[in-house]
Formats: sequence, structure tokens, C-alpha cells
Amino acid sequence: MTDNGTAEQEKHMKQLKRRMECWREVILPLYSVLLWERRWYPGLILGSVTTIFCIIWILEPSLLAIISISLLILALVDYLVPILTSLFCNAQSWTGQKEKKLIEICQSLSATMAQIESIWTSAARIRLDRPNIYYCTTIVCLFLLAWVTNTVNNLLLLYILVNVILLTPGLRHKGRARWAVKYAYNRLIRRHLS
Repeated sequence: MTDNGTAEQEKHMKQLKRRMECWREVILPLYSVLLWERRWYPGLILGSVTTIFCIIWILEPSLLAIISISLLILALVDYLVPILTSLFCNAQSWTGQKEKKLIEICQSLSATMAQIESIWTSAARIRLDRPNIYYCTTIVCLFLLAWVTNTVNNLLLLYILVNVILLTPGLRHKGRARWAVKYAYNRLIRRHLS
């Protein structure tokens, strides 16, 4: 990466850190859970997601009700977390080790955002350079997505997607993502080639 890109990423990381200042006491434990720093954290993630989706499945609310309730919960959390952290967490409990961990989290988030931006830029470049490939790929992917979502229950698909998103950081951190890809490659691809 060039010096300009590194400086840009450093600037973005510092802005992100400034925005997360009032959330820092909450972010550290959440990050710990997402990276599976304890053995039972994947079970906690799966159990929490399963409980939420079971409640949604039992209550059968409409899509607009789910969106409204989710946005209401997010607004309440956004309002209450800074107030509660300022009441219950004193400034003296914040140590240099916690600050270092927060900087690590901000760097990780900044790098992830840079990767997403790079993918988006690559897709835009392909759209301009090779429009036939871009549109064929887009049409095929959207057709497959429409077919899968029409065939499989959407709540089940959303449940699987949420679990994959929440478990991916831990899988990557523990190195199990590479192991899973190698295992799938060996079982699926090599078996068909033999």
C-alpha cells in the first residue's frame, strides 16, 4: 500500500475511534465475543440468534413490524448506551491495555471497510471495462438469488445469513475458516475429480 493509502487509512481509523469513544466500554466485550476469546462464545452467539429467530417465528410479525421494532431497539440502544456507560463506568477504569485493544479494533474495522470499498471499486471498474461479463454475472447471480429465496423459507435464510456473519470473525481469527475451505475443497472437488 502506498504512503498516501496508509495515511488515508490511519486518518479513517482515528475518525472511527473518535466516533466510538462513548461506546468503548461496550465494544471491547462485543469484540471479545465475536473473536471467540472464550470457548463458549460461539454457543452464546448461536443461542442468542436462535432465541431471537424463534421468537420471530412464533410471533409471526409482519415485515414492517420487524423492521420497526428493530429500528426502535437500535434507537434505544444508541440513546441509552452512552448514558449508561457514563454512569456505571468511571474514567479511571480505562487502562492503556484497553486503549490498545480499542485501537486494534478500530484498525480491524478500518481495514474491513477498506476491503469492502476495494471490492466495490473493482466491481465498478469491471462494469466499465467489461460490461458484458459484469451484466451476465449480475443477471445470473440475481436470478439464482431469486430462485433460492423463492424456494427456501426466507426466515431460515436470514437465520443462516446472520449466523454466518456473526461467526465469520471468530472463524477467521481462530484460523478455522481456512481449515473449513480446505476440508470442503478436499471433500467436494477432489472427490469429483477422482
